[in-house]
Amino acid sequence: METPYFALRSDGYRLPDGAVKDPYYVVERPDAAIIFPLTASGEVVLVRQYRPPLGRMELGLPAGLVERGEDPEAAARRELAEETGFGGGEWESLTALASSPSLKDNWAHLFLARGVEKTTSPDLDEHERVEVATVPVGQLTGMVFSGEIFSSSGVAAVIGIR
Repeated sequence: METPYFALRSDGYRLPDGAVKDPYYVVERPDAAIIFPLTASGEVVLVRQYRPPLGRMELGLPAGLVERGEDPEAAARRELAEETGFGGGEWESLTALASSPSLKDNWAHLFLARGVEKTTSPDLDEHERVEVATVPVGQLTGMVFSGEIFSSSGVAAVIGIR
């Protein structure tokens, strides 16, 4: 099965003890870019959007897919501008995370962007409904533990940067 967002493949593999697992399903996904955008005044730019698989709203870091042949930082800069209208600042690549390595083959590239500012209007896709919010960086950990921020990559970024 293949879609513009993922493909499903069936592999087989042999365990160290000789047992064979066949089929073993892998979801092939493009890499993602996740941005921890921090303004000069110490606020983090977040996005709130509906997540159909969970049937609820998510508050989280701006993020998006890395297009084929695109540099992850270029994708991160593009996604931040498209989703929030923020840009500029000093950028630092922090790490790459595997969100679900037992199922998916992609990486999530995490970037810290210090000193971002509003530079343009958001440029959302046809079906994106995104609300932009800014929150003092000191409130993020509490938002994770209250369940308001719940994406695994967003939680990792908040806990790792605090």
